[in-house]
Amino acid sequence: MTLSLGKRCILVIACALMVAASAQAAELGRDLLRPQSNQGPNAMSIAAVVNEDIITVYDVQARVALVIATSGLDNTPDMQRRLIPQTLEKLIEERLQMQEAKRLKLTISETEIRQAIDSIEQRNGMPTGAFRKLISDKRLDPQSMSTQIEANLAWIKVVRQSFERETAVQPQEVNAVLARMKANQGKTEHLVSEIYLPISASAPEATMRELAARLVQQARSGTPFGGLAQQFSQSPTATTGGDQGWVVQGDFEPEVDAALARMEPNEISEPIRSVSGYHIVQLRGRRSAGAPDPRMSIVTLSQVYLPTEGGRALTPEKMAQASDAIRTQVNTCEQMDKLGKDLGTPGSGRITEMYVGGLPEAVRDAVIDLKPGHVSKPIEVAGAILFVTLCTRQDDSGLPSERQIRSQLENEKLENAARQKLRDLRRQALVDPRI
Repeated sequence: MTLSLGKRCILVIACALMVAASAQAAELGRDLLRPQSNQGPNAMSIAAVVNEDIITVYDVQARVALVIATSGLDNTPDMQRRLIPQTLEKLIEERLQMQEAKRLKLTISETEIRQAIDSIEQRNGMPTGAFRKLISDKRLDPQSMSTQIEANLAWIKVVRQSFERETAVQPQEVNAVLARMKANQGKTEHLVSEIYLPISASAPEATMRELAARLVQQARSGTPFGGLAQQFSQSPTATTGGDQGWVVQGDFEPEVDAALARMEPNEISEPIRSVSGYHIVQLRGRRSAGAPDPRMSIVTLSQVYLPTEGGRALTPEKMAQASDAIRTQVNTCEQMDKLGKDLGTPGSGRITEMYVGGLPEAVRDAVIDLKPGHVSKPIEVAGAILFVTLCTRQDDSGLPSERQIRSQLENEKLENAARQKLRDLRRQALVDPRI
């Protein structure tokens, strides 16, 4: 699936929301972090200085809570300590991003943050206000999430203003990609998700090897691979849960290619050492290049949202009546729209064109083989039961359109420019970590 830079950033937050219901994640002890001085732990102690800004110990505590909730890692003191360095580094990057936005006089309004949250709720089948209620109910710090959203939105503006002209895609670039795809039709392709851990002076090999081994253990024990990739991978695909899509055999580094050739679908590799670092890959599928991908089908949907929690939760009797009406009376999206309107439940209504692969996992699995006019099985989402009717489907042809290729190339150029810009800001900044 090809996503714009903005949508990719927002999806990172969306994935956090879907898992943030873990109450454990909000209960980190005050001794999570200990300053290296002889003073006792203090949530308002300085964790790092980034130019003129300060990151407090509490900022790190709150973000570690969110990381644990997002990735599904065990909430143990040992895991909390292991997360501190990379969590602090992420907060440092966010401060640098916000400082650059301020220098360029770019601001993020409360309306933009609210719209981003609304988008998250819509994409995850949540009614308006469900995210804020979830944060409150689970005693997670709303400011930590708000800060992350603001930094993401601000960085999108920085990158677009700074590099949009430089990253324009020429027609010959699109033609070259399309010609290569046509030449590869019939070759073996792998559907792959990846976690990439580069080795550097600040991330020595022994540390990365140990982290890679622990991530493999977590993934094989049931922790969602996508959540681990979002929090730990240093690849650009981290924002989409490590999803690299369908990749032709031979396009990976030789060590990764060799491992994939030996793997079976749904298998997770051992840590793979390449020249630059460690890779963990999940083989999700194998096919011939150019074959249609159901996840790339474009669909429109109508949904009815039946709350099971909160003040508008349906009684068991009303839930049974509504569920029965959906299953027995709905044969078209218009009927589904009317039923949702009659029930008056928030979150019900029409969903405009979306890629199947861009839907929340539970909804995607229910929709991927659904026929137009048919109603899905009941889908459990946060605080509700969801029913979905497929209105229209535009099946994938096996090759992307020129517009999709152009969008993908533009996004890749912007992401490369963004990574280089962030590295430059990091080198030029006065950064003083204190924990």
